[in-house]
Amino acid sequence: MQRIVNIKINRNMKSWIIPVLLFIPYAFFGARYYHNHNLGGSAHSHVTNSGETSVADYPIAFTWSSDEPILHNQDSVLQAVSSNLNEGEVVQIKGRYFSDEVNETDYENLGQARAEKVKELLAEMMEPQNIRIVSELVEGNEDDFSGEFESVDFDVVQIDINKAEVLRLRDKVVILFPDGSTEKEPNETIDTYLDQLAAELKENGSSVELVGHTDMTGDEKTNYKLGLRRAKNIRDYLRKKGVSRKAITTESMGEKDPVATNDTPAGRHQNRRVEITIK
Repeated sequence: MQRIVNIKINRNMKSWIIPVLLFIPYAFFGARYYHNHNLGGSAHSHVTNSGETSVADYPIAFTWSSDEPILHNQDSVLQAVSSNLNEGEVVQIKGRYFSDEVNETDYENLGQARAEKVKELLAEMMEPQNIRIVSELVEGNEDDFSGEFESVDFDVVQIDINKAEVLRLRDKVVILFPDGSTEKEPNETIDTYLDQLAAELKENGSSVELVGHTDMTGDEKTNYKLGLRRAKNIRDYLRKKGVSRKAITTESMGEKDPVATNDTPAGRHQNRRVEITIK
């Protein structure tokens, strides 16, 4: 039932209610503009150093050749990022780095290492599976960035439900699959990770557990088989790279362990995955 409210405006109210009514649409569209431009688009096109502004203006800063974040009231920024997602969106953290920096991390470059460090902070406020990592090489030298500088951006991006992805979480790595697919489609990032994983397993003699998962499309028995085929597909790739069969175990959870809703395409994409855990 619709409820109709009659409002009587006296002369005193007229003096302030009209400006208030005019402000409401301004505030609404202003908030969406902030979301789209400060979170949904590229926040910075370059690395900013502390010589141009106060270090306190950088909630998360870095120093030359280091991936350790220096924190200045970072919680408000991280909370704003984690609470501004719509359905089908994820947070993308872009870490920037310079060619002259010395990279002593296990990551390919310091941009990726910095983004991963910030991801650990953000993961305390939101699901880690809703965070993506990218890196970017930028121009500059140590003389220009001798103090603290800002070197990460936050963007909000749409999930590509038809794309395979690799997600590095705290205790495992997750490979996402397109709808209905058991195959790992050609992807440089995924291939690079699996090549590194194969080399690590052969060098250290470690073992790896591969667990396949599906969304809830189809029946339970079919989904169990589909999840198992996904895990075995990754196993076969590692075997081709020289990893011993004894070092790999495969399992399927089918549709029984979702990490997102099955009511939307983006949620189902998150559930179609193989989880990789090194033992």
